[in-house]
Amino acid sequence: MKNKSATLNPWAFVAIVCSIGMCPFFTIAGVLLGVRAIVDIKARSGTRGIRLAWAAICIGSLVTGLWGGGMLWWNINVRGQMQHGPVDAILYGESNEAAFAPYFMVGNQLEAEEFLEEINKRYGNLVSGKQIESTHVEGEELAFYLMPLQAILKYELQFIDAPTVLLTGKFVLFDKRNEMRHFTNRFAWICIHDDELGDLVYPPDAEVASE
Repeated sequence: MKNKSATLNPWAFVAIVCSIGMCPFFTIAGVLLGVRAIVDIKARSGTRGIRLAWAAICIGSLVTGLWGGGMLWWNINVRGQMQHGPVDAILYGESNEAAFAPYFMVGNQLEAEEFLEEINKRYGNLVSGKQIESTHVEGEELAFYLMPLQAILKYELQFIDAPTVLLTGKFVLFDKRNEMRHFTNRFAWICIHDDELGDLVYPPDAEVASE
């Protein structure tokens, strides 16, 4: 049994502080330092803090798991939407027109069908596409000081019957309604740029920002 007058092991103290940190690097460090504290306490009879070390390991593991799960969800659902949203919308819409409209804040099925038909008429089926540029909408805040609440994104699309086609879209992470921010994670509009045949915009009445 440890003497209550024994000094608190410094590794245990540092471990518990790191385990509740606001960054996964600190929480992982809290787990490792907790293990280090247990080893040190067992080796040095004059220190205490075994329960604190175990608490640091448990808390650090839990918080690290929450961070990891949150980052995975964010990468798949938000970052993935920004990188591939319009490309996936057109690809899925080619085989199932009902799958196109859910990528957008507004719009209806008839407008979606007309938009997809015009794309196919001009360029054929979509082969692939990628995001090439991201611009933070001026005046908008940043989520967690990192992610834009709204952004103008640019893509390069490759169709069967056309060379590289440029597409611009406005991505809305949070939409402000009634002075409240609402998680949206959809596109307000997309615009396929075509100097010869004219730009294609969805929804057709959207106010598209100039390039």
